[in-house]
Amino acid sequence: MRLGAYLRAFRSAVGRPRVISIAGLVALFVACLYVYLLLAMVWVSTPGLSVSWVVTSTPSIEAQTKPRASRTASKTATPSGPTPSPTVTPTYTPISYTPTPAHLLYVVAPGDTLSGIARRHNTTVQAIMELNSLSSDLLSIGQELFIPGQRADSLPTPTTRATSTPPVSTATPTATYASLASTATAQPTVRAPGAGPPGESLVVAFYYAWYGLDQWKPGKVPDIPAVPYTSKDRNTIVRHVEQAQRAGIDAFAVAWYGPRGPNNQTEANFRAVLDVAGQRGFQATVDFETRSPFFHNQADVVTALRHLIDNHAANPAFLRYRGKPLIFFWAVGEVFTGPGQSPIDAWASIRQQVDPGHNTVWIADGADIQFLRVFDGHHLYNITWNPPVNVNTTLSKWAHNVRSYNASHAANKLWVATVMPGYNDLCIEGRPGRFSHGRSNGAYYRETWQAAINSAPDLVVITSFNEWLEGTQIEPSVTYGDLYLRLTSELSAAFKSSR
Repeated sequence: MRLGAYLRAFRSAVGRPRVISIAGLVALFVACLYVYLLLAMVWVSTPGLSVSWVVTSTPSIEAQTKPRASRTASKTATPSGPTPSPTVTPTYTPISYTPTPAHLLYVVAPGDTLSGIARRHNTTVQAIMELNSLSSDLLSIGQELFIPGQRADSLPTPTTRATSTPPVSTATPTATYASLASTATAQPTVRAPGAGPPGESLVVAFYYAWYGLDQWKPGKVPDIPAVPYTSKDRNTIVRHVEQAQRAGIDAFAVAWYGPRGPNNQTEANFRAVLDVAGQRGFQATVDFETRSPFFHNQADVVTALRHLIDNHAANPAFLRYRGKPLIFFWAVGEVFTGPGQSPIDAWASIRQQVDPGHNTVWIADGADIQFLRVFDGHHLYNITWNPPVNVNTTLSKWAHNVRSYNASHAANKLWVATVMPGYNDLCIEGRPGRFSHGRSNGAYYRETWQAAINSAPDLVVITSFNEWLEGTQIEPSVTYGDLYLRLTSELSAAFKSSR
């Protein structure tokens, strides 16, 4: 009864039933639209409902073997030149690159144990020991450890020291992990392994493969890589080769201590560089370290060179010039000598034993042109001296020295011109005569390239891709980003087009 009364009252109030149906549908539609808009606003404004991924790339490594002696050249000649050449923008073909995680820097506190640290960071004792090149699990308070797979919140800041020469400029924007990791995803068109570019206008860069993560700490190097690494990490080598190729570099000259010796990582790492180079149409050779800590006499030098020529030089990716494997030699004047032997005589004896037919090309370093009696070419590892000298004069003079030797000996020896971005060995404790030569935000690098081009060299060598201890690296850094790789791309193209 009550329900019927309600229906009759409602019908008399609103009129015909058909009007009720239309009004109800309109009201329902408006209500649904309002609810939908309200939910959409709530979804957009609520944090955590959208996801993004950030990948950082930082490889890893083992402790460095002891640093070699200073490479500062004898100042018997004088090394500055003019301006830039036209910019050349290369095109690249993308390739795949697998980044490895960065690492957290952990400082050991009282009561810490390696197993406890590993447990807290979800890793293993063995992984921490391998990453930090530890031979035992004994720790000391204040010791710094890298933790595998843990992202570092920040990079250490390089220590600056007082110097009589201008400090390194920091005007270039700082690089980020993400921007530098992305540079490993492209490379130029690949050419056949071992084949030089047209005219063989080769650009080579000295390369060092003996770094561990413990190297990248304040006070140890004047700047820090944008992506800290260990030299044995294959992804690191891949990244370096790709960066070099994009910059117009044709080969690395890898500092090499010979094939043997405890903890000698230069042999295994050189093999890895050759392997990566062969896969990517790049080339590699060695910078033969005449006074390797693993050489004790002249016989050791002979044994090492035989191994190099018989094994590595046969690799298609080994650097060739005019069809012959090319080898750089550092500090040839410091070779082991026998009774009554001069250093030149010692090298003549060594070459007679390992390469009597001169089937390889030997490039000497140093301030004595007379080594061309045995060697096939000459270069100066370092053209940045203290006090500063004019690099245009230096390179022109040494080019003249080589050509004068050729004229007087009816020879055809090679002149290899050196370019450098600057120099800073202030972090090498105990080295006499330490100094710094400012980079002037790339201006000095341009100056050395112009001086090299003016000297009409057969090849150009860059000191260096990654000699961080002496501050000559062009590898991307915290201070400069990829400035020096971009400059190298421009300037190497100018050199090659000048031939």
